[in-house]
Amino acid sequence: MNLTAAIPTTDSVAIIREGWNLLSEQLGIEKATKFVILIERGKGDTVQEIADYWGNTRIEDIHNQIMNFTQKLRQTKTFA
Repeated sequence: MNLTAAIPTTDSVAIIREGWNLLSEQLGIEKATKFVILIERGKGDTVQEIADYWGNTRIEDIHNQIMNFTQKLRQTKTFA
């Protein structure tokens, strides 16, 4: 599976972080989390959506992709 389109850019991560900070400052962590959950609802069957997204990718490969991504973010200092 090619995750190029699925991995956020450094700019988008910064915007997401800024938005979360503003949202959580105004609403508090609990309400901000509930808000995000409400607007991020899937279109139906979450299990099917995950299966469609990852396909037959092995869990080890998913883990490696996530670890590589977080390492790159830490190197750019946009991820704590």
